[in-house]
Amino acid sequence: MPNLPFRSLAGHLIRNTLGLSLCCMVAVFVVQAAIMLQHHRAEFGNLADEVAKTSVPLLSFSLWDIEPRAVQKQVELIAQRPQIGYVLLQAGTGQTFEAGDARLRGQPGSLRVPIPAPQGRSVVGELQLWGNPHFVVNEMLRTAWTVLAGYGIFTLLICGLIATMLRRELQMPLQRLAEFARELTPQTLTQPLALDRPRRASLDEIDQVADGFSKLQNGLRQHIANLDQMVAERTQQLEALVEANHQLSITDPLTGCFNRRTLEPRLQDEIERAHRYQRPFSVICLDLDHFKKINDQYGHPAGDAVLRATAEHLRNATRFRLDWTVRMGGEEFLVVLPETVLATARQNAERLRQLLQAEPVWFEGQRIGLTASFGVAQWQPEQSASDLVQQADALLYQAKAAGRNRVFPEA
Repeated sequence: MPNLPFRSLAGHLIRNTLGLSLCCMVAVFVVQAAIMLQHHRAEFGNLADEVAKTSVPLLSFSLWDIEPRAVQKQVELIAQRPQIGYVLLQAGTGQTFEAGDARLRGQPGSLRVPIPAPQGRSVVGELQLWGNPHFVVNEMLRTAWTVLAGYGIFTLLICGLIATMLRRELQMPLQRLAEFARELTPQTLTQPLALDRPRRASLDEIDQVADGFSKLQNGLRQHIANLDQMVAERTQQLEALVEANHQLSITDPLTGCFNRRTLEPRLQDEIERAHRYQRPFSVICLDLDHFKKINDQYGHPAGDAVLRATAEHLRNATRFRLDWTVRMGGEEFLVVLPETVLATARQNAERLRQLLQAEPVWFEGQRIGLTASFGVAQWQPEQSASDLVQQADALLYQAKAAGRNRVFPEA
């Protein structure tokens, strides 16, 4: 298929429909708005005449008798008319009375009504009226619903025209596409799709579907011809599964920490690194206090929840991708701290002790308090991995013998 520019058929039809509809709507609303504005000006003028006949005499007597409350009440009654937005009365004595939306004051289009004195020719004040723009908008909105009803009939006619176009431009070609897809078999996969459409200067969705069938057929041929690549991809997936199984084999399934079998080789690597670069590292051995009592009192699921919470605290309180934790078995854990001297490791252990004591575990609405005993040791040159672990374990048991919930060696 030649490399022609894409033209969305649905978009083309929608744009034409919307363009025509918007033009008609704009024309109707412009005419309607002009009529409404003229009608509002005429009504507002008539309203000013009515106010001059009904309210001005009362205001005249009230101003002449100097009754501010009566004047203000009359002004507020005038402002309550929906067509009026703001009323301002300026008395000859200098007093000002107002009611309504004061933001309209100073805007053009107000009407002035003089207030004569009772039985006299002098003027005791001037009444100034501003129209209510919200009233005009609401009137136009009510009129809009009427316009939209007529516009809906017009839209239905447009939709009828579009339906006729869709039948010619979409329905018949799509039927041919459906027949082609229904007749596809392994033997006819390479048979080309012929729509017999007239030549066009641009592409639409149906042309792209036909082109997609052609690309699919070519892709199937290439896929069948490249089975070796598929085998390589499956092999790669199998290797990923093997790696995932390896991770499962070195990880404790309950806590997510490393399991006991990974301790010796990883700890030996840390010793070799520390020896090569003359850098310190330390370990923290910790054991939860009275864990058997937790299992007996709350049940083994609660004990599992305590172990998971302890492992989560250890992960959050240690350095990401540098420190690592091993579950030694039961309720005992070992934290390895590379690049860490004994004093710093002891501070970390004390922080962990305080964290475990301050953060109880909630299991099925029950509060389970935790404490732990800690033994901290720093690797010494020529010390083996087992000796280092035994040293930390011995300090741990000293902490338990001293009353639990403490760190040994003490500061």
